[in-house]
Amino acid sequence: MAVRSPVINVMVTAATKVARALNRDFGEIEQLQTSRSGSWDFTSRSFQYGARILRETLSKARPGSQVNIPGSSVEEPDNGASELWMADPISGKTNFAHGIPHFAVSIAYVTNSEAKSAVVYDFINDNLYWAEKGAGAYRNDRRIRVSKRYNVPDLVIGNFEDQYNADRCHAARASVAKSGSSIRILGSPALDLAFVASGVFDGFWSFSAKSAELSSGQLLIGEAGGLSQTGISGNAASGATSGIAASNGQNNAKLMEILGLK
Repeated sequence: MAVRSPVINVMVTAATKVARALNRDFGEIEQLQTSRSGSWDFTSRSFQYGARILRETLSKARPGSQVNIPGSSVEEPDNGASELWMADPISGKTNFAHGIPHFAVSIAYVTNSEAKSAVVYDFINDNLYWAEKGAGAYRNDRRIRVSKRYNVPDLVIGNFEDQYNADRCHAARASVAKSGSSIRILGSPALDLAFVASGVFDGFWSFSAKSAELSSGQLLIGEAGGLSQTGISGNAASGATSGIAASNGQNNAKLMEILGLK
C-alpha cells in the first residue's frame, strides 16, 4: 500500500476541505442555470471561498511558505520564498458554472522551483491523484502509469485553451485531426493531465493553461513515466501563462511534430 508523506497529507487535507465546500455549492448550480450571470457569480464566490480554505490550510501547515492561487482575491507578491504552493480550487471553472462534472482541486508543493509533491482531486468521482518526486504517481492508493499506445491513429489527445489564439489553436487542432488522432476537449487542464498520467489520454496540449494548473499534472505525468514540456506558448514575458505539451513518452516526438513544436 502506498505511504503518503506528511506534505501529501497536508495537501489531501486541504483538498478535502475544499471539496466538501464545493460539492455542496455544485449541488446548487442546477438551480441557477437559467441565469448565466447568476451561475458565474456563484462560481466566482465558490472559487474565492475555496481559495481562502487552501490559503489558510496550507499557510498554517508551512508558515514560511508562499501560496500562489491565480485569480484569488488575495494574491501574494513574489517574495522569493523557497517553499511555494501552486494551487487552484477549481481547475475547470466553466464546467463548474455549467453543471458539468469535470473539474478538480489542484495543489503542487514546489521547492527551489521544482515540484516535489502534487495532488489533483476529482472529488465528484472521488478520485485522488497524487505523486511525490521519485516515489511514483497514484490514483487513490493504486500506482498509475501512462499508456503504451504508439500508433498515431490510436491516440486520444486532450486540449484546453483559455485565452484563445484562433489561428494557432485552429492550426494545432486541424493538424492533430489530420494525423488521425482523436481530440478531446474536457475543460480542466489539471484533471486532463492526470488523465495522461493514468493512461486515459495518450497526450495533452495547451497554449494557454496557467502554471498553477500545470505544476501538479506535470509531476504526475513524470512520475507515471511520461514526458512534458512547458513554455510552448512562446509568451516568455508571462510566467503565469506558459502552456504545456505532454505525452506518454511513446509518441512524444510525433506529437511535438504534429503540433508544430519540433
